[in-house]
Amino acid sequence: MKPRPAALADITGLLIRAQSGEARKVLVELDDVLARAQKEHANERAQWLRFVRFASYHEVGELDRADEVAAEMIRLAEPLDERIWEAFGHALRGMALLLRGKFEPAYDELARAVVLLEELDTPSYAVGHAINAAVLALARLDLYELATTWLERLYRVSVELSDAMLQTLYAYNSGWLQLHWASELELIGELDEAREHYRMALTAFETAPAGVDAIDRSYWPREVVVQACAARAMLGEGASVMPELLANLGAVAATERHEATMVGYLAMARAFANEGDTDRALEQAELACSVGDRLPRLHVVAARAYWEYAGLLRQREGSTPTTEAYAQLTWRLVRDRWEERRARVQSFDERLDTERVRDEIRRRAAAYLTDPLTGLGNRRLIEIRLPELLVESAATGLPLAVAFVDIDDFKSVNDELSHLVGDDLLRELAQELRASLSSEDAIARFGGEEFVIVLPSRGAREAFEVVDRLRQRVEDRVWNCLPGDRRIRITAGLAQSWHGATRTQLLAAADEALLRAKRQGKNRVEVRANPLPDEP
Repeated sequence: MKPRPAALADITGLLIRAQSGEARKVLVELDDVLARAQKEHANERAQWLRFVRFASYHEVGELDRADEVAAEMIRLAEPLDERIWEAFGHALRGMALLLRGKFEPAYDELARAVVLLEELDTPSYAVGHAINAAVLALARLDLYELATTWLERLYRVSVELSDAMLQTLYAYNSGWLQLHWASELELIGELDEAREHYRMALTAFETAPAGVDAIDRSYWPREVVVQACAARAMLGEGASVMPELLANLGAVAATERHEATMVGYLAMARAFANEGDTDRALEQAELACSVGDRLPRLHVVAARAYWEYAGLLRQREGSTPTTEAYAQLTWRLVRDRWEERRARVQSFDERLDTERVRDEIRRRAAAYLTDPLTGLGNRRLIEIRLPELLVESAATGLPLAVAFVDIDDFKSVNDELSHLVGDDLLRELAQELRASLSSEDAIARFGGEEFVIVLPSRGAREAFEVVDRLRQRVEDRVWNCLPGDRRIRITAGLAQSWHGATRTQLLAAADEALLRAKRQGKNRVEVRANPLPDEP
């Protein structure tokens, strides 16, 4: 196995700590680490840190905040066309919504994640973790067939990268998925096929790489021991699995990871039943049912626990009205759950087809309105969006400002360093613009080295402060594409909308302010005063 790049080493460490009981400590540390990454414009590192923040909130049960982090990942990835991080964010958001019981929006998020992942051919660590997140969410929707397909893709990525972490995730989650699928098959009476999937779960667990220190220190190996014991118990073992279950189940239950805890209690119930100890088996099955009751939906292992309890109760009490009623109720739950799963598979397939069509439409629209060099909007975007914002401003009474931004002496960069360096500078400046402005602001490359920024809900004074801060950031920044001692400066002209202003008039006013700023020495922001009522 190859070691992970140095840039990912601390990310992996933080992630393991977050998922091993230190989530709240990690959340405190992340504030400074993420702020530093954002200040240094380390966009990919910042996205990794947001992933760790999501995992931390997930661990402590703050799912609303986890959802917000995933939404932030998407929001910041979309303008940069970073489809890996967009897919990752949608997969994580789908997971958070599922755990909050919001199934319909979760389906949409996961469909978007899957369609984005379908387009990504180059293996990377981010792609691997994004696929893993999608697999976990798909499995929680009982979409076993689709989850298995994506697990195979995860395996290929892990092999190409020779990455122990991804190969461990593949092994552990393959076993976890097969265990759930086996429970599903058992409930509908496909016993031979269920036993085959239990054996596949054990085989998958055995393929995990050994001796990976970061993983060995996490809670994952204990959970895998519990899940493997469950598969062995379902295949008929009894006393032989008890020592391992007793040694690990307490630690798993202490983490409040309800699914793994429920699996452990069910494993104990089946093992005791295999040994003929019905009373103790019933106690453990009841514990499994009580944990299942805390989950936001009827989980397959919870259904298996109810089924186990019903069978054990009938075995101990005989055929009584109470045991028969409980068994009948359990059967109805199982039957309804299976029908729901079949409908869910069909519904998700339809959503995928719809999302693929939408994605093609988005691509064509984006190509029409996007500058291919910088990934920002183009002149057409401003020509379409600015009139809409002017109408909105007139309707709400809120101000609107427009700025023209021009790179000072850009021609010298092309002449002295080459046009390729000039292109790189335009791309870097585009990143700076995105980082400095809000998601509500419209940003476009208008032509050459000139950019337009539309600032809704801001008057001239507030817009001036925003654009002047941007000017200062550009002046202070060290540019990756330029020699270390070379600095870049920008000049901007700003105009606030007025009653009856048209798109052309407002742009002309901002352009006039830009020309005045250049005449007065560049590296400054000038504001064009509102025109008189009779001025065209």
